[in-house]
Amino acid sequence: MAKLIYRVVSACGALGYGFPQESLQKALLGRIDAVISDAGSMDAGPYYLGSGGQYFERDAVKNDFRKMVEAGELIEGPVILGSCGMAGGDRNLDWMLEVAREVFEELDVRDTKVAVIRSELDPAIVIDELRAGALRPVGAGPALDEAALRESTIVGQMGIHPLLAALDSGAKYVFAGRSCDVALFAADMIRRGIAPGLAYHVGHVLECGALACDPGSPSDCLVAEIYDDGSAVFVAPDENRRCTPYSIAAHSLYEEAHPQLQFYPEGVLAMARTEFFAVDTHTAGIRKSRFYRTGKPWPLSIKLEGARRVGLRKVSLIQLDPADLHAIPDDILVYGRNGVQERHLASSERELGIIVRTRARTAAAADKLASLLTHYLIHYGYPGRESTAGNIAYPLSPNLVSFRYADGAYGAIVPSGTRDPIFLAKYVSIRQGVVDLVRREFPEALSEAEYAFVEADAERPVALLRTVDRDADTLARRHHAEIERIASVASVGAGSLLDIDANDAYEWTLYHLLQNEEVIRNRLFPIHYYHANGREWSEAGVAQADYFDVGEPAGTQNLDDRTLSVIEDVPPPGTPSGSQRLLDMARVIRSKDAGINRLTFDVLFVSKDAYEAALRSNFFCARNVADELGYELASVVGAYFVDNCNAIKITVERSIISASLGERDVFGAQQQSMLERMVVPMYSDAPRSAG
Repeated sequence: MAKLIYRVVSACGALGYGFPQESLQKALLGRIDAVISDAGSMDAGPYYLGSGGQYFERDAVKNDFRKMVEAGELIEGPVILGSCGMAGGDRNLDWMLEVAREVFEELDVRDTKVAVIRSELDPAIVIDELRAGALRPVGAGPALDEAALRESTIVGQMGIHPLLAALDSGAKYVFAGRSCDVALFAADMIRRGIAPGLAYHVGHVLECGALACDPGSPSDCLVAEIYDDGSAVFVAPDENRRCTPYSIAAHSLYEEAHPQLQFYPEGVLAMARTEFFAVDTHTAGIRKSRFYRTGKPWPLSIKLEGARRVGLRKVSLIQLDPADLHAIPDDILVYGRNGVQERHLASSERELGIIVRTRARTAAAADKLASLLTHYLIHYGYPGRESTAGNIAYPLSPNLVSFRYADGAYGAIVPSGTRDPIFLAKYVSIRQGVVDLVRREFPEALSEAEYAFVEADAERPVALLRTVDRDADTLARRHHAEIERIASVASVGAGSLLDIDANDAYEWTLYHLLQNEEVIRNRLFPIHYYHANGREWSEAGVAQADYFDVGEPAGTQNLDDRTLSVIEDVPPPGTPSGSQRLLDMARVIRSKDAGINRLTFDVLFVSKDAYEAALRSNFFCARNVADELGYELASVVGAYFVDNCNAIKITVERSIISASLGERDVFGAQQQSMLERMVVPMYSDAPRSAG
């Protein structure tokens, strides 16, 4: 019988999402070697890196971290956080460290070693690399500009080596700046001799918490058990969640541009030969994943992200009479028409704008309640959910806008929208469920502020205006002109909110690979050690990581994301015998950003037969996908078959960089309606169009 050699708990998908204390307590009934959580991402846009601001409410982050520390004090292993403060820049990290000091003081954590790994890079170093022509783009990214880089906050996304160094030093608590989320989990496993292929794949499954379960949620814990036979088994502490071969295989696609290849600073995780297996009705596992090192850019390459302020921003929300909708210019975002996608609604579709709106005696109370309601809303799990990457689309980064009412009260709004027919059918119960969650977890937030969900659709359309300029006077004139542009052709409803000063606008300026090994080895990711006694942390030294090769040589392995598992263009013979709605053929249809410049769609079919029928139709080759989704063929990175979970993945270059000024869906989580409308022709005898 295989022997358990390592057991790790992922607290949640991101620190601040929240997770049940009961789940963590159940996980602690068995051996636990580490407690780990990703704490951030670039998904929410450039604002958080450029400004140093926070995405999650401080109380929510503190509440989650407190639970992790309570667990950490009961085990011998480490507690690890990465991408601290959302974006992982120095200001984000310092904010998280202050939260940690408070928690240490309150829980009387004493005589413990802390490692803090910083990830910011001096723009001057990056400009030197630009001048040398040494920065490698990661897909179609921001155009490089020296002046923009000079104004930017820049971070490198660390791999396993700085984390390994911190753990080898004996650090109990590790706080990392911008990090590969998978590396947070893989580092300690590799340190303990676990094969890199298994370690990286386990990390990918764990980094979103219980999202890899059925039903999935990032607001819950997930446990991985590693055995000496080279397998890993996933266990959900909440008995209402199941880990199945299907749910684990399906999650292995999540947020990635390719279904079987994932690229990290140290090399490439390859899952083409991975086996997904069931242990029982609630637990499932993986084995035979491989990790390869190849020629440049791997190893050793570090992805750089840069963001800068582009100006002040004003927004207005204008309630419209549906009779006036035809007169509103096409380029204006209107919930009920083109709020979620630039493409106008088809006659068979419905679009719902959901504007969370709060009112309180203090700005903090208004912001807190709006933020909590919004974060629960986007990831709320409900029966029959197919769009598992997120329930709503945000047009703004940051998504929350604070303001004052005419009577002096403080308010906050968060505009969002959806076209998901299943979400729309269950919206009333989802809305109540979100409120109940806040009432249970943060009752004081509801007692200190009032809330409303303002709904907009074709019968109650709402226009969102956004104007950005570096000069305040010019901004005011331009935004007023935008308001007049609508007021000249339509009535402005009584509930409209006009001329609100929103947070400053930021843009991505850098999304490229750094390949200068001298900079990576000697200047990036300094590790600062501290001796912690409650709030008092005394400095105990600074170090750099030692780097070594990870994984096995690639040899002749196909690691080309443009050719591996691509659906071939094989027109089926004869005529179709019928057709089927894709909605009826799939159990999951989701979209999600894969970085700031790519959008990926996953279609997970209800059965092997449905999957094979979809492939036989040739409907999902790149040429047809481009036509159906309205993209140029050159923008389709790939359309891929995924036999191990009966899925098709489609990856395209984003039409605009995430969170640009014309954004409608920062996370890319509500673009799947283009697929939901598809009707697939059925061919009974055609070969499947997969290479």
